[in-house]
Amino acid sequence: MKLDPRSALGAEFGGVSAIADFPARGIAVCERADVGCVLVTAAISSAEVCAKASAAIGAELPRSPGIVITHGGLAAVWFSPRSWLILCGVKDETRIVARVNATFLDKLVYAALFTDNFCWFELRGLRAKELLQKGGFISLERGGLTAGRAKQALIAGVAAVIIHKEDEVWQVGIERSRARYFADWLMS
Repeated sequence: MKLDPRSALGAEFGGVSAIADFPARGIAVCERADVGCVLVTAAISSAEVCAKASAAIGAELPRSPGIVITHGGLAAVWFSPRSWLILCGVKDETRIVARVNATFLDKLVYAALFTDNFCWFELRGLRAKELLQKGGFISLERGGLTAGRAKQALIAGVAAVIIHKEDEVWQVGIERSRARYFADWLMS
């Protein structure tokens, strides 16, 4: 739940706003103010607990690094061995938090609204990966960060959650207070 009716960059809340379009550079950049985010944290690492949390969320939680599992408009991203980011519609985040916290009254798993922590950018185009690579290491994996995978990395000196959604589509979550800096770097 965003407290500010404007996005981190001042765009209309709840929508998608083009920041820049560089046809010659093969890249289009949008701010995704329509992406809600829930942080789910477990007190213990257990397949049973993970399965119960997945049922409460309505999407399977990944059990290993780099995995993104999508289901019914939700994307579950492995964040750490006992925490996940759930990307959803902004209007869905409160419902997800309530369901998880009602399922785990003992706080074995806890969900919190996390939308205000990130500003989400979407980069599209043939050279989007190249632009991200100029800012830092996208992946140290042999095949690179393939579609359907995610990782946490520094891009342009800013901590980011990078999701490779499709061949030429990348979603990048940046801490809200660093969003303007990151947008300026993208446009430079």
